[in-house]
Amino acid sequence: MLWYTHIAFGVLSSLVLMPSLSLTNKLIFFIFVIFGSLLPDIDHPDSKINSYAPWLLKPITIFTKHRGIFHSLIAGILFPGLIYYFISKTFGFALFLGYTSHLLIDGFTQSGINFLHPVSKLHLSGFIETGKFLEHILLIIFVLLILFRIF
Repeated sequence: MLWYTHIAFGVLSSLVLMPSLSLTNKLIFFIFVIFGSLLPDIDHPDSKINSYAPWLLKPITIFTKHRGIFHSLIAGILFPGLIYYFISKTFGFALFLGYTSHLLIDGFTQSGINFLHPVSKLHLSGFIETGKFLEHILLIIFVLLILFRIF
Protein backbone atom coordinates (compact mmCIF):
# COMPACT_ATOMS: atom_id res chain seq x y z
CA MET A 1 0.00 0.00 0.00
CA LEU A 2 1.03 3.58 -0.52
CA TRP A 3 1.73 5.93 2.38
CA TYR A 4 -1.54 7.85 2.17
CA THR A 5 -3.60 4.65 2.27
CA HIS A 6 -1.70 3.60 5.40
CA ILE A 7 -2.40 6.95 7.04
CA ALA A 8 -6.09 6.84 6.10
CA PHE A 9 -6.52 3.32 7.50
CA GLY A 10 -4.60 4.21 10.68
CA VAL A 11 -6.74 7.29 11.26
CA LEU A 12 -9.93 5.33 10.55
CA SER A 13 -8.85 2.62 13.01
CA SER A 14 -8.19 5.19 15.71
CA LEU A 15 -11.53 6.93 15.11
CA VAL A 16 -13.31 3.61 15.54
CA LEU A 17 -11.52 2.89 18.84
CA MET A 18 -11.44 6.45 20.17
CA PRO A 19 -14.85 6.42 21.92
CA SER A 20 -13.60 3.66 24.22
CA LEU A 21 -10.45 5.62 25.14
CA SER A 22 -10.09 8.46 27.58
CA LEU A 23 -7.73 10.81 25.78
CA THR A 24 -6.34 14.03 27.16
CA ASN A 25 -4.54 15.06 23.98
CA LYS A 26 -6.16 13.79 20.78
CA LEU A 27 -3.75 15.68 18.50
CA ILE A 28 -0.64 13.95 19.86
CA PHE A 29 -2.53 10.64 19.84
CA PHE A 30 -3.21 11.07 16.10
CA ILE A 31 0.40 12.10 15.46
CA PHE A 32 1.57 8.82 17.02
CA VAL A 33 -1.01 6.84 15.02
CA ILE A 34 0.12 8.48 11.78
CA PHE A 35 3.78 7.97 12.63
CA GLY A 36 3.06 4.34 13.49
CA SER A 37 1.21 3.84 10.21
CA LEU A 38 4.32 4.95 8.30
CA LEU A 39 7.02 3.42 10.51
CA PRO A 40 7.05 -0.15 9.10
CA ASP A 41 8.24 1.23 5.76
CA ILE A 42 11.45 2.44 7.38
CA ASP A 43 13.05 -0.52 5.60
CA HIS A 44 12.29 0.88 2.12
CA PRO A 45 14.74 3.52 0.83
CA ASP A 46 12.07 5.44 -1.11
CA SER A 47 9.40 5.44 1.60
CA LYS A 48 7.66 8.57 2.80
CA ILE A 49 9.08 8.21 6.31
CA ASN A 50 12.64 8.00 4.94
CA SER A 51 12.13 11.23 2.99
CA TYR A 52 11.88 13.19 6.27
CA ALA A 53 15.31 12.30 7.64
CA PRO A 54 17.20 10.39 4.93
CA TRP A 55 20.60 10.92 6.55
CA LEU A 56 19.30 9.20 9.68
CA LEU A 57 16.91 6.57 8.37
CA LYS A 58 18.14 5.44 4.95
CA PRO A 59 21.17 3.61 6.40
CA ILE A 60 18.67 1.19 7.99
CA THR A 61 17.76 0.00 4.49
CA ILE A 62 21.32 -1.26 3.96
CA PHE A 63 20.91 -3.83 6.72
CA THR A 64 17.27 -4.83 6.17
CA LYS A 65 15.01 -5.94 3.37
CA HIS A 66 11.62 -4.44 2.67
CA ARG A 67 8.79 -6.30 4.38
CA GLY A 68 11.22 -8.10 6.64
CA ILE A 69 11.63 -7.56 10.38
CA PHE A 70 9.96 -4.13 10.34
CA HIS A 71 6.84 -5.70 8.82
CA SER A 72 6.45 -8.18 11.65
CA LEU A 73 4.59 -8.22 14.94
CA ILE A 74 7.97 -8.35 16.70
CA ALA A 75 8.78 -4.77 15.66
CA GLY A 76 5.07 -3.89 15.98
CA ILE A 77 5.27 -4.73 19.66
CA LEU A 78 8.85 -3.60 20.38
CA PHE A 79 8.65 0.03 19.20
CA PRO A 80 5.26 0.82 20.72
CA GLY A 81 6.30 -1.07 23.85
CA LEU A 82 9.23 1.29 24.34
CA ILE A 83 6.96 4.34 23.97
CA TYR A 84 4.40 2.71 26.28
CA TYR A 85 7.00 2.01 28.98
CA PHE A 86 9.17 5.14 28.80
CA ILE A 87 6.84 7.91 27.61
CA SER A 88 3.11 7.22 27.81
CA LYS A 89 0.76 4.27 27.78
CA THR A 90 -1.69 6.18 25.60
CA PHE A 91 0.91 7.18 23.02
CA GLY A 92 2.42 3.68 23.05
CA PHE A 93 -1.03 2.32 22.25
CA ALA A 94 -1.44 4.93 19.48
CA LEU A 95 1.86 3.87 17.91
CA PHE A 96 0.82 0.21 18.20
CA LEU A 97 -2.50 1.00 16.55
CA GLY A 98 -0.86 2.78 13.62
CA TYR A 99 1.83 0.13 13.26
CA THR A 100 -0.53 -2.84 13.29
CA SER A 101 -2.96 -1.10 10.93
CA HIS A 102 -0.06 -0.85 8.47
CA LEU A 103 0.74 -4.55 8.85
CA LEU A 104 -2.90 -5.54 8.50
CA ILE A 105 -3.56 -3.82 5.19
CA ASP A 106 -0.16 -4.80 3.78
CA GLY A 107 -1.36 -8.35 4.37
CA PHE A 108 -4.02 -7.72 1.70
CA THR A 109 -1.47 -6.80 -0.97
CA GLN A 110 -0.09 -9.24 -3.51
CA SER A 111 3.37 -8.91 -1.96
CA GLY A 112 1.94 -9.67 1.47
CA ILE A 113 3.89 -9.83 4.71
CA ASN A 114 5.33 -12.35 7.14
CA PHE A 115 3.71 -11.42 10.47
CA LEU A 116 6.19 -13.50 12.46
CA HIS A 117 9.42 -12.77 10.58
CA PRO A 118 12.11 -14.11 11.28
CA VAL A 119 10.64 -16.69 13.67
CA SER A 120 8.19 -18.26 11.23
CA LYS A 121 7.30 -18.41 7.56
CA LEU A 122 3.66 -17.31 8.13
CA HIS A 123 3.35 -15.30 4.92
CA LEU A 124 -0.03 -13.76 4.21
CA SER A 125 -0.89 -12.09 0.94
CA GLY A 126 -3.99 -10.88 -0.81
CA PHE A 127 -5.31 -9.60 -4.08
CA ILE A 128 -4.61 -5.84 -3.97
CA GLU A 129 -1.82 -4.52 -6.17
CA THR A 130 0.00 -1.59 -4.58
CA GLY A 131 -0.79 1.76 -6.20
CA LYS A 132 -3.37 0.31 -8.59
CA PHE A 133 -7.14 0.64 -9.01
CA LEU A 134 -8.28 -1.45 -6.02
CA GLU A 135 -6.01 0.42 -3.63
CA HIS A 136 -7.43 3.73 -4.83
CA ILE A 137 -10.97 2.44 -4.32
CA LEU A 138 -9.99 1.31 -0.83
CA LEU A 139 -8.51 4.74 -0.10
CA ILE A 140 -11.74 6.44 -1.19
CA ILE A 141 -13.73 4.11 1.06
CA PHE A 142 -11.42 4.86 4.01
CA VAL A 143 -11.70 8.63 3.47
CA LEU A 144 -15.50 8.44 3.20
CA LEU A 145 -15.66 6.37 6.40
CA ILE A 146 -13.40 8.88 8.16
CA LEU A 147 -15.65 11.74 7.08
CA PHE A 148 -18.75 9.79 8.12
CA ARG A 149 -17.17 9.07 11.52
CA ILE A 150 -16.17 12.71 12.06
CA PHE A 151 -19.44 14.25 10.92
